[in-house]
Amino acid sequence: MFGMNVAAAADGEPARQASGQAALAVTVAAPPTAAASVPWDAPPPAGVPDPRAAARPQLTASQAAQLTLDRYLGDWKPVDLAPPAELRPDFIVAADGSGTHRTVQAALDAVPAAGGAERRINILVRPGVYREAVCVQGKAPFRLYGLGEAKDVVIVAGRYAGLPRPMPAAATAEDRREASDQVRRVALPDGCQVPLGTWAPTSTPTPAPTPSPTQPATASPTPAAQAALGAAAATTPATPPVPTYGTPGSASVTLLTDDVQLQRLTIANDAMDAVRGGEGYPPGAGEKGGAQAVALLTRGDRLQLEDVRLIGHQDTFEAERVPGRPGRVLVRRSEIRGDVDFIFGGATLVIDNSLIVTRAGRRQPGNGGHVIAPSTPQNEAFGFLIQRSRWLADPGVTPGSISLGRAWDRGVTPGTWQPGTTVPNGQALLRDNLLGPHLTGWAASTSRRPFSTEGPAANRMAEHQNQALPLAAFERLPDGNGWASVDDGTRGGAQASLASIRWVRTRAELDAALALGDVPKIIAVAGRIDLASDAAGRPLGIDAFRDPDFDLDAFAKAYDPTTWGRRPPEGPLEDARRRSARKQAAQVMVRIPSHTTVIGITPDAGFDNGSLMLERVKQVILRNLRFSDAYDYFPAWDPLDNGHGEWNSEYDTVSLREADQVWVDHCSFDDGQRPDRSEPTVLGRPLQRHDGLLDITRQSDRVTVSWNVFRQHDKTMLIGGSDNHRDDRGRLRVTLHHNLWEAVKERTPRVRYGQVHVANNLYVVRADQPEGYTYSLGVGFEARLLSEANAWELPPTVPAGQIVRVLKGHRFEDHGSFLNGQPVDLPTLQPVGWTPPYAWRPDPTSEVATRVRQGAGAGRLW
Repeated sequence: MFGMNVAAAADGEPARQASGQAALAVTVAAPPTAAASVPWDAPPPAGVPDPRAAARPQLTASQAAQLTLDRYLGDWKPVDLAPPAELRPDFIVAADGSGTHRTVQAALDAVPAAGGAERRINILVRPGVYREAVCVQGKAPFRLYGLGEAKDVVIVAGRYAGLPRPMPAAATAEDRREASDQVRRVALPDGCQVPLGTWAPTSTPTPAPTPSPTQPATASPTPAAQAALGAAAATTPATPPVPTYGTPGSASVTLLTDDVQLQRLTIANDAMDAVRGGEGYPPGAGEKGGAQAVALLTRGDRLQLEDVRLIGHQDTFEAERVPGRPGRVLVRRSEIRGDVDFIFGGATLVIDNSLIVTRAGRRQPGNGGHVIAPSTPQNEAFGFLIQRSRWLADPGVTPGSISLGRAWDRGVTPGTWQPGTTVPNGQALLRDNLLGPHLTGWAASTSRRPFSTEGPAANRMAEHQNQALPLAAFERLPDGNGWASVDDGTRGGAQASLASIRWVRTRAELDAALALGDVPKIIAVAGRIDLASDAAGRPLGIDAFRDPDFDLDAFAKAYDPTTWGRRPPEGPLEDARRRSARKQAAQVMVRIPSHTTVIGITPDAGFDNGSLMLERVKQVILRNLRFSDAYDYFPAWDPLDNGHGEWNSEYDTVSLREADQVWVDHCSFDDGQRPDRSEPTVLGRPLQRHDGLLDITRQSDRVTVSWNVFRQHDKTMLIGGSDNHRDDRGRLRVTLHHNLWEAVKERTPRVRYGQVHVANNLYVVRADQPEGYTYSLGVGFEARLLSEANAWELPPTVPAGQIVRVLKGHRFEDHGSFLNGQPVDLPTLQPVGWTPPYAWRPDPTSEVATRVRQGAGAGRLW
């Protein structure tokens, strides 16, 4: 339970019942009437707490278990709609005359009345833009669909609440009053509005009062407004009232019938598309009201939308119910766009696995907005359920400027809401959604009822297991922040379209996001992803990859140097090992495309049991991720390595090869629960299961590695893979700053060829660290390694001379580094011969240890 019942549960009291069901709803307040003259988005009255700072109620797992899709839909069990290509159309809409009808309305008019057909009628709409206002009432079940993408078929109109309705030239004052009254009657529409013909007035009419700016879903005249209309008619008979469409009458498509299916269509209302920054409103509309313009209005039961786009600004989608009857609507894999109260009404509405977009640009700067506005009657337990969906915003929408929603207290004057069985008290649950940074909490209701979870006016809106997409997901590398910031910098997927912002929790979802290819994309990781798991999420072990002919004991016996010698392995057992290795690699090695940001959004977000490969790509950002245990079941044996032979693992947790403009930030790296020290000795050498944590090789360039933690590992970071890779000259330009290297053995980093800047890093070496310690900075062949203001913490048993190891290199400088809190003189080789070409400069060395400990690693980015 939530809303009023949250407090009751906390006190140990039973939840209240509504219509024989648990009262699992959330209250939405109705907008104030026009008589109150309250601006549409005015701040709450003095003394009322800011609703955006109010607590956001969260349901427990047991409470959320009572509020599932099945509970909302009751005895209606919809299934996924079949592919449209499998359908046989009864009618075909084509504007060019090649179908059975030229307009959508004509095809719908041809559908039999309810009860007049033995099966569902299929209506195919061919690609095109159909500018018409469509209304259908009391028809047999039908499916209206396109064959391609939703954007290929567009049904659009441009009516809005304050738009005067055309009148016949001969219309009397009574006709006009009747037309205005009809707008009031269809606030919850009883039927399609009657066409009124064309009215060409002979004198300038007096416009009707602007529809209530504080009511999102009705333009019904208030008593005061109706009195004004009557007075105007009595005193100025030559200028009778001009009826307007009102909010419901503005709808581009109105469905007043049951059992409708919509698929692969776009329904839009473009009445306000020309308004920018509060300027350019058409007559009768403005920031204070009249701009409500509905794309789709429904008032029926068992309505199903799949792969549908609903596009408008204010009041895009209105879902209503017939009083006393179910009004269930299911929206799947669809997209809804708007800016104020753009999902609203009194129906039972379920939105699943969809994209909900707050639009930018229409309103005056500084004005916020709201996403949902349910108006569920108090005696209805189920209002809105929105789950597994992405709530995002157009560029330009200010962070924290849009509320999740507010209760639409339909018809309630500000300050007068009182509980009652038929009083609106909107119910909503948002669960398992990805919420963008533009969102804040729940707002006060439209009748200015402050959002609260306690007392008789408690709201019925709550959340369960939603996750936030942080602003950091959209960030590019700041200018001056290392080598990756030069030459116009590293943006990753910061320019992703909203459709390319993906939320992944499983390997299958990750693969689907990566399948977008090189288009700019943001991949928000919510949880640990086992890269060695199958499509169903089941972990795969060695038996899933091992070739039937491979056996490690037999391998060790066959290639024992005492009998085989120092030749590389060859023959059936080596072939079987390679087949096994290829099978594992196909599963656990994940390739990241260009123009990608991968960011963890939960505390445990990251990857286990596999390797991220950045090969021949550019513009990649990895942030706030935990990389662990890139475990190789089938390492290769090299009998000549180090003169005595070594096992060599295939996988780094992250590997860069020919990768350009890469930023790795606030990540954590380790070997997980299977460190190499626990492996047996085979062929006289320890069996190696892990390679590097982060290796940067094969002409990779312009890389910044910042604020990461590398922990308990052997060969940690290699920059430059071989002395023989002469094409690395002029590349491998890498900056490492504010990283924590804790209890690692070596290669932090080991450099060949590159111009590498190592600054403000903290190196913590422990006397008893399991992997031992050999060195930190390896100066390899043609390396030019610049060290600045780093801090080492070494036990007394480790001399300062062990920090730097010369490995065929000649160019190394250190400036201002500390050892155990004091300046240290590191070996001086030849000058590196280059100066960082970016503006960033190191912090004071005395601050490095504290700052790095406080800020490095996953989970500390925001």
